[in-house]
Amino acid sequence: MSPSPRVSLVDVDDATAEQLLELAKRDASPDEVAPPLGGPGWNPERTAWFFGYHRAAAVGLDGPAGEKSWAVLSDGGVAGSVRLKRDASGTHTAETGIWLGRSFRSRGIGGAALGLLLAEARRAGMQRVTARTLAANTSAQRLLAAAGAVLTPDDDGTVLAVVEL
Repeated sequence: MSPSPRVSLVDVDDATAEQLLELAKRDASPDEVAPPLGGPGWNPERTAWFFGYHRAAAVGLDGPAGEKSWAVLSDGGVAGSVRLKRDASGTHTAETGIWLGRSFRSRGIGGAALGLLLAEARRAGMQRVTARTLAANTSAQRLLAAAGAVLTPDDDGTVLAVVEL
């Protein structure tokens, strides 16, 4: 059995955003990382969205976007990104999402990153963290269930995950 990877979360500055984009281009599908803007692949619109998103989320949960993103580091290298977005209803609920480069998946990195993110949510005063994934994404469902999420399938082909903190 291989040792558990060292995983940490770091704030996303411009240099880290560049590293995340390089990772996304070589080791993830654009649709896993960004909305479908301007056509397929990493086009100028999608790339501009990516940098704009991380700049807005750098301000944090109390900023205008109500969102915070972090780069996931594994053994010192960029492995992906996680985010936490405050629920607009004013409750102590936040929504999360994660993407990892393909070469970093199934190695315990996602679970470790999610654990760190839940600790950040607790520090921010959140009482609940939600996530939504596709019903076919059983890997994400296992990851969320292992973090204590209650999974509820929806009629639209997605699964809602809720972690009570």
